[in-house]
Amino acid sequence: MQFTPQSNKMHIAVFGRRNSGKSSLVNALTGKSALLVSDEPGTTTEPIFQYLTMKNLGTSIIVDTAGIDDADLFRVQKTREVMDLTDLGIMIFSDEAGDYKLEKEWVREMEKRNIPVIGVIAKTDDHYTDIDSLKAALTIPFVKLSVKRNTNLGSLRFAMSDLAPAEFERNSIVGDLVNLGDLVVMVMPELIPAPKYRLVASQQQILRDLLDHHAIALSVTEEELPELLAGLNRLPNLVITDSQVFDRVNEIIPASVPLTTFAILMARFKGDLDTFVAGAGMISTLKPGDKVLLSEACIHHPHNGEIDRMLVKTRLEESAGGRLEITTSVGPDFPDDISGYKLIVHCGGCIFNRKQLMMRLRSSGVQNVPITNYGIAFAYFRGILPRVLEILEIKA
Repeated sequence: MQFTPQSNKMHIAVFGRRNSGKSSLVNALTGKSALLVSDEPGTTTEPIFQYLTMKNLGTSIIVDTAGIDDADLFRVQKTREVMDLTDLGIMIFSDEAGDYKLEKEWVREMEKRNIPVIGVIAKTDDHYTDIDSLKAALTIPFVKLSVKRNTNLGSLRFAMSDLAPAEFERNSIVGDLVNLGDLVVMVMPELIPAPKYRLVASQQQILRDLLDHHAIALSVTEEELPELLAGLNRLPNLVITDSQVFDRVNEIIPASVPLTTFAILMARFKGDLDTFVAGAGMISTLKPGDKVLLSEACIHHPHNGEIDRMLVKTRLEESAGGRLEITTSVGPDFPDDISGYKLIVHCGGCIFNRKQLMMRLRSSGVQNVPITNYGIAFAYFRGILPRVLEILEIKA
């Protein structure tokens, strides 16, 4: 279970002031001493990700963060970015002065993002905390514990199991589309944009999901696809293709065979496909000079394949009839203010957890900016979006 991609695990983040005991708590929960603990405030300077295995939660990711009161604004910003991927938050209340204004602000921000939060009263052996006043001010559960004495950690684990979101990700990528023994053909481009002996993350995850649901999965490049079909004694129940070779595969596969793409399946798995499809419909409204944001989860140089930011830019400008003002964001960097954009085009987000991508959809909805997906956009450009969505029972 530990080797399931991190992006498909529940993320639990621990927040609090400097020297509040965050690292000590993470060490206690994981049963390891992997994190440096010091009485010197500010020991943790950036988010640190570790595996956490609990009986009722399986293997999750627990994140230690820099102090929410850190004097370095860059560190605080990195901690805020962790909220975008947090499925369950733990806020430590340990200010001896009893001023919890900052903690309350962060808790309320997480509640706005629909993140369940557990309040932890730490260092109970060092000072007194008025838990009743906190309970009156915040509608979150609280647990009092002492890491030094190893007391009440069981209560925290129980609260974590109780509050953990049941659907932090969808149950399956393709499980609802295939039946036992279905024949599924996966078409990869001849020039696979991945290191030797590796597959693109989306292809790897979808292949595993097909095997888990006992479908018969065959993989082939577009060059060998006609030969493969000729050698089969029945038509495939489903064909999944890379967007790079979409046009050719669409010509080869009979119209009666369901066809979709890796990118579209990942967009459904990680985000909300209806929202992405609606966003694609706004491409036709773009005009020269409009602002468009291209956002990618990976931090890399663009490869030469068809799903490439330069090709997206070219296709968008062809549709708009002139130059657009295009900005690119990569990795965790995503503008807080997106209200000036006419459209956002996002990658499949295969290395993101679902919370990260859904937070971006939430931001686009709040600021009334349409958002779509690379794979959906390319299907839209080619006029075949209705076909690739048919098996997903979504109308373009």
